[in-house]
Amino acid sequence: MKHIRLLLVLALCLLTVVLIACSSGNEDATDPAETSAATDAVTDPTTDVPTESPTELPTEAPTEAFSEEPSEVPAETPTEPEEITMESKTTVSVIADGRTEYTILAATDLQAANAGDIAYLTAVMDAKYGTHPVVAENGEGKTLSLSYAGEGLDYTLTVHETTGNITVTAGSAEAMGRAIRYFVTQYCANSDGNLLVPVESYTYSYAEDQIDNSQFLSYEGGDKTVLAPSDKNGKLMTPAWLDTAVMVELRIDTASIGGAFKDSYDLVDFYARTGVNVLWLSPVYERGAGGNGYGNIGLHRIEPALTGTQDQTEGWNELKKFVDYAHSKGVYILLDIISWGTMYASPLFEEHPDWYNGEAWGNAAFNWQNAEFKEWFITNAVENLKKTGADGYRCDCEPFTAGYEVFEAIRTRCNEQGIYPVIMAEAEADRKNVFDMEQDGVIDMDRGTLYQHPVNFFVDGYLNIVTDTLRGKGMMKRGGFRYYTNCITNHDYQERNVNGNRLKIGYAAIYAPYIPLWYMGDEFGVTMPYRAVLYDIAVDYGAVGSKADQTYFYEDVKQMIAIRRTYSEIFEQYPLSHKDTNICEVQVEGLTSLENYARYAGNKMVIVVANNEETNSGVCKVEIPFDKLEGEYKNYKVTDLLTGRVIAVGYAERVNHFSAVVPYTYCGVYLVEGIN
Repeated sequence: MKHIRLLLVLALCLLTVVLIACSSGNEDATDPAETSAATDAVTDPTTDVPTESPTELPTEAPTEAFSEEPSEVPAETPTEPEEITMESKTTVSVIADGRTEYTILAATDLQAANAGDIAYLTAVMDAKYGTHPVVAENGEGKTLSLSYAGEGLDYTLTVHETTGNITVTAGSAEAMGRAIRYFVTQYCANSDGNLLVPVESYTYSYAEDQIDNSQFLSYEGGDKTVLAPSDKNGKLMTPAWLDTAVMVELRIDTASIGGAFKDSYDLVDFYARTGVNVLWLSPVYERGAGGNGYGNIGLHRIEPALTGTQDQTEGWNELKKFVDYAHSKGVYILLDIISWGTMYASPLFEEHPDWYNGEAWGNAAFNWQNAEFKEWFITNAVENLKKTGADGYRCDCEPFTAGYEVFEAIRTRCNEQGIYPVIMAEAEADRKNVFDMEQDGVIDMDRGTLYQHPVNFFVDGYLNIVTDTLRGKGMMKRGGFRYYTNCITNHDYQERNVNGNRLKIGYAAIYAPYIPLWYMGDEFGVTMPYRAVLYDIAVDYGAVGSKADQTYFYEDVKQMIAIRRTYSEIFEQYPLSHKDTNICEVQVEGLTSLENYARYAGNKMVIVVANNEETNSGVCKVEIPFDKLEGEYKNYKVTDLLTGRVIAVGYAERVNHFSAVVPYTYCGVYLVEGIN
């Protein structure tokens, strides 16, 4: 058998030589060992790995069959990578050539409750196809049937292959509206010319499909802290975990979950599931008569109402337990530190009158010229971080109260003891190797005016998210540092500004090249019936799961954060100068009231398309800025990240100007990948 196999090998090699000689016109014999280059050129277009050669080569090639003398290898003809195409699906034709045979069937009560949603569906159809099915209570022929059934937050959409009929059932009017938006953004968006709907069934079950982002969180503080420069001079060294920060300001005694530290662990769990990994706690210090936390009797005392005990040692230990629990969930804790003064009722005011000078916010103002007081304050600030394990400070009224020198001393002494805090100023700061960032990192008006009449700078027309970010407008030192927050609300606001608007929390904060920061409740769309300082208003977390609009908003915010964390190489990229951030404008035909943008890294980019035009159906075409992707590719894939549906694949000219539909106050979010 061995001799027979050898003869077969020799015969095969000889045949290959003859074929090569015939094709090249060269009568010289070619070393058979080098003919494998001609048979390995067929490539699977979806990978960089060559497919198997169509000719089966021997598994035991005898060495004596090959010449020892080198010979010229035939030049390999470059092979153009094949275009990857979309997987074909069975579809039903709903609208073709400007005509439809369908009727939208809905009972009278549903037509009334979902009038706006149905009107939106037909408006999109008119914009894309020039016609839409008539809406009726009954009818013959092919139908798109809408009806209420099932649990209140659930919905199902089914396309029947045999009849071509489409049925949508939903547990409530809000769920039906969501189902209709799904139909519009997934089917109308990706079907140009004619409306072809794939034969499939899609079900959303709130009980089963709730998003849990806690899987993304991990604690890298404490003795695991890594420091990295956050200015171009390399002098300001900041904990590198700040790259991952999504931050919420939290006042536990006005949150409906808990109230004291030992009762508020579920609140930590809530934010871990949300994907928020930094909680800025409102002041924990003993308030005294008339105090509210910001008014207190000194940073050396902790509030008994928060700790459940009058014993100060036990009280600080209760806070440490809370911080430790947060760390176990991957959540960092910033304490609020008050440096402007105390209540007049503070024992310090009587015991050390020389520690005070004048008045601040209607209370006794500290005397920062007193060396004894300054040392006392610095010592206690360091000690509070040491005994609680908290991860840093938000500094009220800084840097214009105690100033840079005091907080530089706090940072230095902490570092000497192996504690590496994040220190965030409230107001605009010159950093000076002291402050890692400001609370209001993006601001384009007087802060007092902003708090009385809140606006969203990137959505309400004050700043452009691409052009102004890249030139540093609205940022301290024109964006010359690494970290900037976009604080969309905080406790001083006298109105809610997000109010369930997905652009104001997604487009402007979660997807944007800033550290997102907002006041508790905005993640599930809390609204207010009257004006008041947010700090004093209770927040009802029970709305999640019980109120449909707020529940859906919360799920959408969690999905935004999941996208941010899934593509961390894109969204957690902070250059030493913020003006060098990875953002570019994206041209979108049909939606131009806001700058649409892409964030990018390597062979991937995430495109964010915003509809801020109330009367705009959101029908649009998106131009891909391919030049921002690293490397050269022949094939690209476009995925709708809100559904995971691949909507375009192939050569650049095929996927470019892909179609989308983005409802008012929503974002479309699309991943573009170079894949060959």
